[in-house]
Amino acid sequence: MKQIIIFIIGLLASMSSLFSQISVNQSDMPLVGDTLRVSLTNVVPAGFAKSAMDTSWNYSALEALSQRVDTFMSVTATPSAYQLFFVLMGGANLASPRGNSPIPGLPVTQGFTFYKNSSTSYSDLGSAYTVQQFPLPAKYDIPDKLYQFPMTPGLTWASTSSFSVDVPDLAYYSTQRIRSNIVDGWGNLTTPYGTFQTLRVKSTLIMHDSLYIDSLGTGFPFVRNIIEYKWLAKGKGIPVLQISAEGNMVTATYRDIYRMSAQPLTASLGADTAVPKGTVLTIHATVSGGTPPYQILWNTLDTGHTLTVNVQDIQTYSILVIDALQNFGMAQKIVSILYPPGIEETASVPLKVYPNPAGEKIHFTLPLTADYLPMEVISCLGQTVLTTTASQVAGEYQANLSSLPDGIYLILIHTKNQVYKARLQIVR
Repeated sequence: MKQIIIFIIGLLASMSSLFSQISVNQSDMPLVGDTLRVSLTNVVPAGFAKSAMDTSWNYSALEALSQRVDTFMSVTATPSAYQLFFVLMGGANLASPRGNSPIPGLPVTQGFTFYKNSSTSYSDLGSAYTVQQFPLPAKYDIPDKLYQFPMTPGLTWASTSSFSVDVPDLAYYSTQRIRSNIVDGWGNLTTPYGTFQTLRVKSTLIMHDSLYIDSLGTGFPFVRNIIEYKWLAKGKGIPVLQISAEGNMVTATYRDIYRMSAQPLTASLGADTAVPKGTVLTIHATVSGGTPPYQILWNTLDTGHTLTVNVQDIQTYSILVIDALQNFGMAQKIVSILYPPGIEETASVPLKVYPNPAGEKIHFTLPLTADYLPMEVISCLGQTVLTTTASQVAGEYQANLSSLPDGIYLILIHTKNQVYKARLQIVR
């Protein structure tokens, strides 16, 4: 009988240990060299907003729609120009590669987000990119404090952070983040990756963003209200589960094993087309990859997966697609006028230019004798960014596009009865 009592006491002690409250601190954050695979989905069971102490959360039924790998590295492995802003002036001691920039369509390389992990907090200091071989730091004036240590139930903290970036002749972007946090629960969490003792952090995030695109001559203000629920476990680096809710859009990101290859975000408006003047045409946006749900903005400032237009002239339509993880995708479609036989009007004819991708100059040939041809260059957002002329030299036409930044463009060559068109990518 005594042995049975000792066994029961031991079992109860073991169960108490299994559901014991933990404390999260600096040592539980990402380390240099970590490569942490996560799965993403937008199919999330209800009830995630409820807070509770000493409880169990079961999310074992989550199914990945896509995956990615979060990598963390030493700040000394980033470009020296970045280190000046984020290491010497900010105290960063951790960096993570980043592929997308805050300005949609901006051609960037060497993107990194910088973090400071200290005994009292873990903060996002901002990001940096290289644009046309020049560093572009986007450093918060005050670090965005993600976690405060030691982290225990009931702990609260807040931060207000902002930065702005200006790319001359292209775009301006600014953001302000107001973050308030509370550790509102603890207990056991089960996901497809396993079962963990966790603390849960609820973050209420208000984001005021402003994007001004020079080629459009207008700006777009965005106000976003996001609630993040993060389950943190000992030694796991990043949350073993994070659920983000923005209005009706809910997404989950969780630590996982390899299940599928990550699918990049892609968008398409279909092939270019020609229709009779006055046609009411509906253009459909097809989006795949990335992490749903998607936000779609047309160059006409409309939203949604379809756009209905009354075709009166040759026009370029384009979309900007943003997925749940702020990845960007773009697509473009040219709609031309199709005239009946016998009516002499401007038509659109494909044109082959070379080299493509191009650096500063492009070349093409046409069966014409004019010394100069008017040329129009349209950005991927559907706006005219350059009006110039192509000159004839030694039997071919040449045009200098050195004033344009890297990107994808539509070239239109205007003659008396025709418009020749070509897609062109500029890469230097």
